[in-house]
Amino acid sequence: MDASPYGTIILQAKRAVSGALGRLGYSDAGLDNSIGPSNFADISCSIAFRIAKEKRESPALIAQRIIGSINGGGYISNVNAKGGYINFQINRGMFARLVLYYAFGLHEGSPISYVGNGAKTIMEYPSANPVHPLHVGQLRNMLLGDSLARISEACGYTVEREDYIEELGLQAVQAFWGYLQTQEAPTKKFDHWLGEIYANVNRQLQDRDLRGEFSKLAGLMEQDGTHESLLSREVSEKCTRAQYETAFKYGIYHDVQVWEGDILREKLFERTMELMHGSGFIKTETEGEYEGCVIIDLSKVGDLPGEFKGLKEQVKVLVRKDGTPTYVAKDIAFHMWKFGMLRDPFKYSLFIEKQPNGKPVHTTSRDGKRMDFGSARRVINIIDVKQSYPQALLKLAFRLMGKEDAAMGLIHLAYGRVELEEGTLGGRRGIAIENTADGLLETAVEKARTLIKDRDELPESERERIAEHVALAAIKFEFLKMVPEKWITFSWKWALAFEGNSGPYCQYMYARAMRLMEKSGRDANSVKAADVAQLSGDEEFALVKQLSMLREMVEKACVELRPNVIAEYANELAKSFSNFYDKTPILKADDAKRRDARLALVIAFANTMRYTLNLLGIEAVERM
Repeated sequence: MDASPYGTIILQAKRAVSGALGRLGYSDAGLDNSIGPSNFADISCSIAFRIAKEKRESPALIAQRIIGSINGGGYISNVNAKGGYINFQINRGMFARLVLYYAFGLHEGSPISYVGNGAKTIMEYPSANPVHPLHVGQLRNMLLGDSLARISEACGYTVEREDYIEELGLQAVQAFWGYLQTQEAPTKKFDHWLGEIYANVNRQLQDRDLRGEFSKLAGLMEQDGTHESLLSREVSEKCTRAQYETAFKYGIYHDVQVWEGDILREKLFERTMELMHGSGFIKTETEGEYEGCVIIDLSKVGDLPGEFKGLKEQVKVLVRKDGTPTYVAKDIAFHMWKFGMLRDPFKYSLFIEKQPNGKPVHTTSRDGKRMDFGSARRVINIIDVKQSYPQALLKLAFRLMGKEDAAMGLIHLAYGRVELEEGTLGGRRGIAIENTADGLLETAVEKARTLIKDRDELPESERERIAEHVALAAIKFEFLKMVPEKWITFSWKWALAFEGNSGPYCQYMYARAMRLMEKSGRDANSVKAADVAQLSGDEEFALVKQLSMLREMVEKACVELRPNVIAEYANELAKSFSNFYDKTPILKADDAKRRDARLALVIAFANTMRYTLNLLGIEAVERM
């Protein structure tokens, strides 16, 4: 793919400096990291400081020599030196043509980079236990997964959106035990109803010892074909479907589910143990505390990663004395399937035939057909920061097996906890409605309605649609604008602000652009051939430069796994457009050619903002 507009300028400046360095007999080592945007020029290069240090000369003198040997031309209109920095000025008219041509060609959902080169990525999220409604922490998980899937696809990766359902864990056992004791039929959305049962069971545990009953029930749930295993799966599926209703409201979808029970039934773990025994890094302990257990003895592993050094417990149990695998062992097996190290044993059936995006969700099942899931080169697990140690242990296991590609391709995106201004939450105590993803969206829509209630010229159905989109934008942007590992305290004041750094603010700037085009009576086709070389004013060119950096920001977000990079870019883009809009006559430009050039810039902004918001899962609305 051709370089982006910004990349084209950077490449041209690098070549100009590299050529000058060669003519002067200087090395160009470090040039790539010395050149970029500047507050004092369009592009600035600091390579003279490195050379001056080696030559023991003045950086200013070195910089003067370099610019004296630079061959200009192309998109570079002027080169000068100041204080040792080599400063490039861009030919504004030529660059505007390049940027707007690029922006006019943007289409939602289409790649703008091919750094992924088609490599398959499995994005796992939210993998919520099927015992209660999705809470705001799991919402953060889903939003991160959805945005990173979109960003990865924009960079040329093939993405498989996967959900792991742990329907046999302790929480699921407790919820199912409570379900069996309940005589009443569901009176509300199933995940909320089951969540109340689960919370009630945990309250009972304060006065009763139910471990024996839980253990007996867990055994029956794990036995293939028992009444308990079939009924518990049915209950878990109902809860998962209810959770998906919530996900759909947020525009979040999946391709495939993998169920813990199906992993056990298909003996994925047993196959994994054969491979791990063959690699020699695990053993069955014959004496002492761990007699009869299959373990990894970390004390015998040389050159351990930092997170494993200094641990009091140097033994990790994979299989207990009674032959049952631990969570870590099952996770290793699951990830060997993800990377295609094991033949796919699963059959798949439809879980949901048609999601609101028109695509199905398939699920592992007892009956079904073989399909092409798994076997990825990159696996990204969106899991909270508390699971960092087990995720690091997974990587270590792959390295000990000699599977370095898998160890490198396994990525844990850790995220911090979420708090609302009203307080914290907890599933075992019961989740207050305002702490659920459902409740948060209901509140957001109510608040958004009050913001647009005076738009009497719009039909009520249109106002409701806008309120829903504004509400979703407020929540998504507020969750995604922070780096994932940091804690969030969600604030309505900032989420619904129209002054800046919010989803509604970015939507508002887009709507303002579309309203301007509506007033002009023109559209993209009618201004596509405008003479945009006239876009040389400071506010115009500041917006042009912002538009030029889209691809670089998307690639940065993809490589660093940081959707906040896209949120920051969207906010800067909105601010730049606002400044252009406020200070530049557009419809009242002094001649028709300049007006059309500025309208073309408005269209370029709208296309870029729409594309950018889509990467965050936010809908660009034309009226607000």
